[in-house]
Amino acid sequence: MKELMAYDSIQSLSKESNKDISLPLLSWEFYGTHLGLNGQYAKERADIHKVTQNWNTNFDFQKQMVYEKNVVIITDPNLNIVFASSNIYQLNGYTPEEVIGKTPKLFQGENTCTKTSKRIRMAIDKRQPFSERILNYKKNKEVYYCTINGYPVFNQKGDLVNYLAFETAA
Repeated sequence: MKELMAYDSIQSLSKESNKDISLPLLSWEFYGTHLGLNGQYAKERADIHKVTQNWNTNFDFQKQMVYEKNVVIITDPNLNIVFASSNIYQLNGYTPEEVIGKTPKLFQGENTCTKTSKRIRMAIDKRQPFSERILNYKKNKEVYYCTINGYPVFNQKGDLVNYLAFETAA
């Protein structure tokens, strides 16, 4: 209720002085951001479905992308990127089109910890989930720390079909 009283008092000042005063939108600004993320997810849902239609498991991509603001990267079994969510641009400056067909090594560089890279590689080779924090490189060569939660994905027959990573700036 206090928010409405503030709104009313500013509105009455505006009428008295005949000046345009911007009014506080409070929750609308936050909601607008959330609405935009939902809209972006809706656009990407069909692309995600193309990749995930034969998976033996379900992941809540909307939760990961909209609510937890994770970047979603999906690779084939050879680690070539087949899907990257559009919010990857905010993380590292790359667009999805720039990374599709490449491997996640694209994000690594001179100061990326080799021990961390080896732990990730071992988990991938063993087809096990992993969670690691790693130093990566943006498109403009700036460094950033990234938390990666990776999962092997299997089809109905139990064959490995993809790797899935949820990534966020650490």
